[in-house]
Amino acid sequence: MRVVVLGAGVIGVTTAYELAKDGHEVTVLERHAEPAAETSFANAGLIAPGHSYTWSSPRAPGILWRSLFDDSQALRFKPSLDPRLWSWTLKFLRNCTAERARINTKRKVRLCIYSQAELKRIAGETGVAFHGLEGGLLYLYRSPQSFERGARNTKILAEEGLELKPVDRDEMARIDPALEPVKGEFAGAVFCPSDASGDARVFTQNLARHCAERQGVDFRFNCEIEGFATQGDRVTGVVTKDGVVAADAGVDS
Repeated sequence: MRVVVLGAGVIGVTTAYELAKDGHEVTVLERHAEPAAETSFANAGLIAPGHSYTWSSPRAPGILWRSLFDDSQALRFKPSLDPRLWSWTLKFLRNCTAERARINTKRKVRLCIYSQAELKRIAGETGVAFHGLEGGLLYLYRSPQSFERGARNTKILAEEGLELKPVDRDEMARIDPALEPVKGEFAGAVFCPSDASGDARVFTQNLARHCAERQGVDFRFNCEIEGFATQGDRVTGVVTKDGVVAADAGVDS
């Protein structure tokens, strides 16, 4: 089957890898000159199921309200006249109850654990390097109240099989000696030994190179998409500034 993937970010390139592995003829269209030129370029680099709590929590409405006049808030709300923003805002607020936050966090951590396993599998199959570092991550808390809340919330993730360990400031500094000089500024930390870090851009670009050289995936860069070719109720190709790329199926990444 001829499959066209729209976009050469981390999702588009990993999709191309899996499709080519399954025997499909894959073309990836990207408007930039290289893979991972947008969101995948500036990814934070954490592979962190241990930090997979949903943003829509009982504390979120207050944080959003304070963000209107305090730019230091973790979440920010920028009002506009766009009705889609207000529709999204209402849906977000409906999910800010304790029960919805619990349900959504459990769904999110399952997805994060799966994604981490898939990353390891693909890296193992291809040998693609991405500056990966294992050994766990520490989540630091400055106040006793926030540390107590963070330690309590680990139960939600632990119920899905994730190992998490609240540690005091001395244990925190033993895990990461660089924190020893400043450990007094923190109440404690939560340690997730299975969390890791890496460079999403490096992974995406190296995997794209693997797909092109080892699997025959056709990457077309500087390719502007203008629309879709159709026949009846079927999409038969993608219209670009250079012509139509025929396809039996497409994936918008």
